[in-house]
Amino acid sequence: MNFLKNTLALIGLMVTLAIVTFFVKYGESAMKMDPAAFNLYMKMGDDVLTTGDPAKGMILKRKLVIEEGSTKEEAIENAIEIMDEVGEEYGLAKVDQKTMPREGGLYTHIRSYCSTTIADKFLAHSGEFIGFMPCRVGIVEDVNGDIWLYTMALDMMISGGHTLPDELLNYAKDVREGMVKMMEKAAAGEI
Repeated sequence: MNFLKNTLALIGLMVTLAIVTFFVKYGESAMKMDPAAFNLYMKMGDDVLTTGDPAKGMILKRKLVIEEGSTKEEAIENAIEIMDEVGEEYGLAKVDQKTMPREGGLYTHIRSYCSTTIADKFLAHSGEFIGFMPCRVGIVEDVNGDIWLYTMALDMMISGGHTLPDELLNYAKDVREGMVKMMEKAAAGEI
């Protein structure tokens, strides 16, 4: 009985020391974290552990609707036009595009969008934000012939660390809204 009691006391001491060590080392930084950060990391961890695929925890995906009487090519062309129009509405200019050949002739096209003004403000805050630039939408044909639109969920950029200054937070939310609207409207095939 004493062995069990001593073992539990030792475990309790170790947990207490771990918590104290965490707060001594990270307490000040942890207090500056965005309130949504913990839930974002929990959701991302759940997605990764459930699927085994780290990309699934960081990506938004929508299926391209191909209207009856339209070809895939026409639907893709329409989606691209819609993305460019919606991007312009949000001040996100198309800065690059690339169609990539894939095995079996499956279609893959990547379009990149950016606002130089917003990019400059984020890079002045932290050069590491370059990893989120430019924003991209991928158009990918799967083995079943379905066409999917993908973009990075910008939630980690927005809320995954210390709370952003108000100006950057507002810009980031606008960019996220623009990218999501761009993808959703393009996938639906309507502006």
